[in-house]
Amino acid sequence: MTSLKRGVKLILMKKILIFLFGHQSKIVKYWSIFKDSYRMLKVILPLVKSNKLEFCFKIIKSHNYLKFQSNLNNKKKNFKNKYQFNYDDWFSNNMNVWEYYLKNLKEIKYLEIGSFEGRSAVFVGELNNVKEVTCVDTFEGSDEHNNINFDLVYKNCSKNLKKLNISYNLIKNSSHNFFQINDNKFNVIYIDGSHFYKDVKKDFINSMSCLVEGGILICDVFFWFF
Repeated sequence: MTSLKRGVKLILMKKILIFLFGHQSKIVKYWSIFKDSYRMLKVILPLVKSNKLEFCFKIIKSHNYLKFQSNLNNKKKNFKNKYQFNYDDWFSNNMNVWEYYLKNLKEIKYLEIGSFEGRSAVFVGELNNVKEVTCVDTFEGSDEHNNINFDLVYKNCSKNLKKLNISYNLIKNSSHNFFQINDNKFNVIYIDGSHFYKDVKKDFINSMSCLVEGGILICDVFFWFF
């Protein structure tokens, strides 16, 4: 069976389970854990040199955590009511994970490469220990974006950031140009810009050069199947 056929069958199975039991049922969530873990491990496991079994358990445990988070729906509802979003939500499932790792840092200076409508930026901006937020995005999109009004995306991002009670910078430019003139340091950086290999590699290297010692670098869609 080809990978494409196997993937189609997995998606079809999930749709059937959702139809029978509902989107929030435990059966559907456990199936999603299995499906997502399988896809990730199939690609990554051959690269793991040791402790493969331990790695498998960690991947499954992480997906289990994501599917059974507490109070997440209330957080999503609060952000939906407070901010302006017109497109799909690819971030909110990360809220509890990010808060767990970021809440104990001191005076966060946050940089993100790729902001779209600003979901991740405003979430970080509402944390009590955040001093400043910097967002860099071309607001032009890429191959993965279809039928998206990027003038509206920029407008929403700008409007959402203005609702924060902290200092922020919204830079409409490429990450390459930004890093060439940037002389600031950050202790939390989120890379979610272009997903082409060469661009991600450049963003990673440039981000490491302005990340303070002990800082956190977050990479989006590290296991991506577009």
